[in-house]
Amino acid sequence: MMKKSIYAAMLSGIICPGSGQFWLGKKLLGWGFISVSLLCILVIMNQIISRAQVIAEQILAGEIGNDLSSIYAAVSGAALDTAGASMSALTWVFLANWGLSIISAFWLGAQQDKQLQLQK
Repeated sequence: MMKKSIYAAMLSGIICPGSGQFWLGKKLLGWGFISVSLLCILVIMNQIISRAQVIAEQILAGEIGNDLSSIYAAVSGAALDTAGASMSALTWVFLANWGLSIISAFWLGAQQDKQLQLQK
């Protein structure tokens, strides 16, 4: 049988940050990790959609050519602009949250594993 610590860490690492905490019964902590993850994803997606909308409007206005190389250049330029700093920070927050979720799930699972060993 797989230890709770390993299983919980795998849940948080593979399924969703916070899912291991849910499985261990730490629902509030699980919701915290899930909330941070969803917030980061929503803000990042909003920024991506906003950039795509600007490029689409420029194509429709004729400011960007309607060929693959012009569109590729515009998309590449948008990805490298100064607003990328906030996206980079959000990406790091998301990754740190995910990593902390895995570590937390493993640690909480290890505590429960120890309690089970003491009961035997």
